Amino acid sequence: MKNGQILKRDQFIACGRTGEKAHELASKIWLAVIENLEENQQTFLLLKHLAQEEFFLPFPYSRPYKVLWRVFDKLFTDFRGYFNRMDYHDALVGAKSRFQPVPSTWLGL
Repeated sequence: MKNGQILKRDQFIACGRTGEKAHELASKIWLAVIENLEENQQTFLLLKHLAQEEFFLPFPYSRPYKVLWRVFDKLFTDFRGYFNRMDYHDALVGAKSRFQPVPSTWLGL
């Protein structure tokens, strides 16, 4: 993200990257951004929004599986204390609908 804009594969193609390479590069950038976010309420709300957002848009605009996995992983590990009971349950239902099985760390076990 740059100034609130989401990176798109087409922007990398314009930089001379093939479609697959651009998709891979966009994934790496997403993962780096997610890894370097500060642990605060604003970041929690951003990650929660990304987890609730419809991630599965048509290729090339879909976010890869590993990026979506990391969003949920970060929410359920680093930001668990920010959830209220209902939001945690809703997020867990969303994760279970996308990933089978979900890691026990996400369940708080």
